[in-house]
Amino acid sequence: MDLARKVGRLFSVPARALTDDVVRHVRDNHAGGVIWFQSTTDVAAAANAHLQSLASEPLLISADLESGIGMRFTDATWWPPAMALPATGDVALAEEQARVTARDALAIGINHVLAPVCDVNVDPKNPVINTRSFGEDPHTVARFVEAYVRGLQDEGCLATAKHFPGHGATHVDSHRALPILDVTRERLDAVELVPFRAAIAAGVASVMMGHLAVPLLDATPVPVRAAFENVWGTLHDEVTQQGTMPATLSAPAIALLRGLGFDGLVMTDAMDMGGLAAHFDPGEAAVRAIEAGEDQVLYSPDTDVAIAAVIAAVRSGRIAQSRIDESYERVRSASERNAAKRSAGFQPAGPPASSRSGRQDASGPAGWKPALRIARRSITLVRDTRGLLPLRAKSVAIRTFTDEPLVELPPDTGNPDTADVLLLLLASRPKSGAGHITVPEEARRLAEKHPNKTIAVSLGSPYILRELGDVSTFVCAWGIQPVLQLAAMAAVRGEFEMTGGLPVTL
Repeated sequence: MDLARKVGRLFSVPARALTDDVVRHVRDNHAGGVIWFQSTTDVAAAANAHLQSLASEPLLISADLESGIGMRFTDATWWPPAMALPATGDVALAEEQARVTARDALAIGINHVLAPVCDVNVDPKNPVINTRSFGEDPHTVARFVEAYVRGLQDEGCLATAKHFPGHGATHVDSHRALPILDVTRERLDAVELVPFRAAIAAGVASVMMGHLAVPLLDATPVPVRAAFENVWGTLHDEVTQQGTMPATLSAPAIALLRGLGFDGLVMTDAMDMGGLAAHFDPGEAAVRAIEAGEDQVLYSPDTDVAIAAVIAAVRSGRIAQSRIDESYERVRSASERNAAKRSAGFQPAGPPASSRSGRQDASGPAGWKPALRIARRSITLVRDTRGLLPLRAKSVAIRTFTDEPLVELPPDTGNPDTADVLLLLLASRPKSGAGHITVPEEARRLAEKHPNKTIAVSLGSPYILRELGDVSTFVCAWGIQPVLQLAAMAAVRGEFEMTGGLPVTL
């Protein structure tokens, strides 16, 4: 096989539909992978079938399905986030969620799920991992990671442990800037690496490196570009000025991963993120990634330039042909492993089991019912010092704070000053590129003014309790997913006992 074809296979390109650009990368640049962002299941299914027919070798078709297929496809069930699963106390539910996710993914041609998140969320100010993590205890996280890997891969989907060596102890969003994980080797062994070891022991097919500076592993100073394009809106004063080489581009960081016994596919995080783009242009970033030992380069901001740069680096002798061959073989092996699973009958026919159109309740499609069951078991009553629950007050004022559409919650109503109870619904969740998670000032003011009659429900980060003063009642519902909205309101009304527990310290 010629050099251009082998190099092309090391790149995964973004898709939201079957565009000319995606077709060109697969057909002409021989891209080995496609990563899906927001779309619908029917669009993705048709596109994936066509793209596989164009490819010279089987494609790795991936998506970030940490919270089920509805996380990326708007006509499918959006499952609870990772932190909701240990809140249930039942590790079997993580495997169940992963199995349905795998079956749904395969039904539309996705064979490579970019989950589970292995990050141990020990920083309450973490704006990007947060509820995407299984919690703050590394051994709890490890147990749920292992179950999730098993569920995905037993159903025939490739799983991905991310973001190595661990993004949970940072309060900088790597979409916007380069976080620094400044820890000792003893701490890394005791916390960050524990879930990754569990994933490797479970046979995880791929590991995603994080855009993280880890001075312990690689103290090489990282340059800062004078100017760069970044879709996440990074401001000049946000750029990390004295960082070290991101783990994504660090041979010592990847050597650490290999030293843990992992011999599968090593992939980058998206290369358009500010944690990388602020420091290297697309061509140099791709070259350094392959030099360091990456096998798949995910979402370069300019795939044509990046492929050309890697080819030029091989021809100049900067990258050895053997380095390309090694990664090509790993991509091929992963693709063939998945193709073999599919040919053995692992790929279900028909639409995803958890697809849904419009509003559904517990009697809805197969995927909706278990998602709602997990949601109900995850709802956590943190405190109710004045016995406001179940909600039986004669007059209730409701205020919802969010910048996102919420479809299963009641509208704002009542006067907070005169009502018997104030119900605050707070959708403050980790969002890639946002850079922070905060409680709106008006919500904070209301909670401080009426602490003894306020029921605060977090449809997102549990850590926002720290910003609500002495609010008397606080409920964690973990996310804005419709199943969690329904479960939260049913819990407040007293339709079931809240049995969830906190996987983090508040």
